[in-house]
Amino acid sequence: MKCPKCKTEDLAEFTVEGIAVDRCPSCSGIWFDRQELSELLAEDARRVDSLRRGGENEQADDTRGRCPRDAAQLLRIYSSIDRSVVLDACADCHGMWLDGGEFEKLFAARQK
Repeated sequence: MKCPKCKTEDLAEFTVEGIAVDRCPSCSGIWFDRQELSELLAEDARRVDSLRRGGENEQADDTRGRCPRDAAQLLRIYSSIDRSVVLDACADCHGMWLDGGEFEKLFAARQK
């Protein structure tokens, strides 16, 4: 799969709590298939530590991309958990892209 933000060709798949997610080795953005993001945000902090890294990247945040699964244009939507986070969502496959550092922001806001 191709990164929707920095166009790196190969996202690295890894498993967190039995859920396979894909991370860009270059910009640290993460692709979550349908329902994976909400499931992982509900986990204990120690169990999702590998997702809680990556710094904010203003350039990535301003970039519109295409879905790494089906190449549909991603929609930019404000997170209901933390309105400072803009999610990139696919209307076709219902996957979500988070730029580097955004999972941590959502996770911290969810814990409050």
